[in-house]
Amino acid sequence: MPDSLAERLKKLAEQQAKGQAAEHEVRSLQERVNAFISDNARPEYDRLQLQLQKRINEVNPDIGDLPPFQFNPGTRMIQQGNCVAFLNFDKPILNGPQNQLMISFGPHPHNIYFDEPPPATRYRLHAAATDSVDSIVWVGDLGELTSAQLSDFILEHLTQYYLEHKPK
Repeated sequence: MPDSLAERLKKLAEQQAKGQAAEHEVRSLQERVNAFISDNARPEYDRLQLQLQKRINEVNPDIGDLPPFQFNPGTRMIQQGNCVAFLNFDKPILNGPQNQLMISFGPHPHNIYFDEPPPATRYRLHAAATDSVDSIVWVGDLGELTSAQLSDFILEHLTQYYLEHKPK
């Protein structure tokens, strides 16, 4: 027996209500995620810097003949030999989730070269919430990394850059 028009209209209204409830839930989740990123992006960048200092202190005694890492939080620069990594974190809107972390690897700015200096390598990331919205990860050119993974990447990539461009 075919549905009566009244039953079909009732089902249509129920589906409409379910759709609106789902849209509201999605908007609410996005607002919570944005608030979490806004509240935690800068503190996570600060933790990244602390993690870098900790890893430098751990690895410097064991890196053999390589020049030791030097970290200057004031300039956001990590140096190894004549090469540096710069970190630049920008969060232009204090109560918004927009942010950007630029990591650049290149020659020390005070080096003098007789030829062209080696080219810099740059990566762009931003702080994002994990799926469970309980911690921050860095997402972008390098995929998705925790601060611990990113600090290891920075030190490994700086060493690789140094080895490729060290003075002969």
